[in-house]
Amino acid sequence: MSLDITAWLAGIRKTYGVNPLIFGALYLAGVIPFWFSIYKIIAGLKNKNFPEARVFGFVLGIAIILPFLYVAVFGRNLPYWFWIVGGLIILSSVYSVLRRLKKA
Repeated sequence: MSLDITAWLAGIRKTYGVNPLIFGALYLAGVIPFWFSIYKIIAGLKNKNFPEARVFGFVLGIAIILPFLYVAVFGRNLPYWFWIVGGLIILSSVYSVLRRLKKA
């Protein structure tokens, strides 16, 4: 079973020029900055510290788009559906953040 997965991952790397493990690592590495940024944005808005909220809004944006930026820079021959799914993930993340900020 693991040979099938490694062959599949190697095929993705060869076909599209993107290492799925790097994409996954960037995606998972963005989890802590994502949630910490939401916390700091909410705290900054409540304390009327708008420069802090703006800085962490920037950090939040980077955490959301970094894995897809990696694919955009290093990927080749990517199917159109990847960009549709990636765009939907980014849009749903932004929508989720905005909804959380409204509640705070």
